[in-house]
Amino acid sequence: MNTKEKVIEILYNMDKEEISGEEIAKRLNVTRNSIWKAINSLKNEGYDITSLPNGYRLNNKSELYTKESINKHLKTDCDIIIYDKVDSTNNIAKMLAQQGKKEGTVVIAKSQAQGRGRMGRSFISDSENGLYMTIILRPTVLASECVSITVIGAVAVCEAIEKICGKECLIKWVNDIYINEKKVSGILTEAAIDFESGRLQYAIIGIGINVSPPKEGFSKEIEDIATAIYEKSPQGEVKSMLCAEIIDRFFFHYNKIEKKEFINKYREKSMIINEMVDVYVGEEIISGKAIDIDRDACLVVDTGKEIRKFNSGEARVRKNGKKA
Repeated sequence: MNTKEKVIEILYNMDKEEISGEEIAKRLNVTRNSIWKAINSLKNEGYDITSLPNGYRLNNKSELYTKESINKHLKTDCDIIIYDKVDSTNNIAKMLAQQGKKEGTVVIAKSQAQGRGRMGRSFISDSENGLYMTIILRPTVLASECVSITVIGAVAVCEAIEKICGKECLIKWVNDIYINEKKVSGILTEAAIDFESGRLQYAIIGIGINVSPPKEGFSKEIEDIATAIYEKSPQGEVKSMLCAEIIDRFFFHYNKIEKKEFINKYREKSMIINEMVDVYVGEEIISGKAIDIDRDACLVVDTGKEIRKFNSGEARVRKNGKKA
């Protein structure tokens, strides 16, 4: 944890009105000038800090989101790495995985310059209003089971949002999380495969969540389809608690991945079962009624002529019987 993060944690946990720069410097064993620079940097980042004759005061208990604040709520043994800004947490995690970083390493960024979603789409994540994280995994399952990792991620995000934030979530097959019929979270799983054994060398699962809207609001391109958990940025340690809960719920299911008990929860949270859908697989569009999600996370569709199963692709729910 750098000096800036240590300073904001001290300010956040203060019981009295203010604390002097000299006292902070003494606690951290750094110079007064280092504290002054850290305070100014925090102010520039938007923290509401008042400079007083006798010290500093954090107003409104601005959000605390550090490695330490996450670890405080975390039950799983993980190595948290947190950045202010990266191009993509998946890119960083992929590089670390190739360097041999252990399973359970979690890369977190306060913002991303080049967030990515499935099928080459971008994921808007250049503000600090979201939660952006990637988990490094060393699974023993076959590469064909990679979809189970995505499914576990979707279930973990739903469970965590519902527990920490009190908002009901639904899942659109395969990997999108919705609140009130708008997308609040996306998941992107990537992997390296050992072609001789057919097993995964490593996998990474990236999770992006809109915790609150960007200050300027969602762009016109996505304002009708995107939403956030909260209307305004939450105070305190909500984001840290949410991050920790996602990690805990993920590994709860992942550690018994072979049993596939998570499929029941995934099916229960599905927003497309019993809906008319269009499934996009490459250039092909298959229409029908989504009737189930099977044990392998395949979408089962009744086209009216046959029952088809899909282990990849994109499903869009029809609106009023029309193509979305």
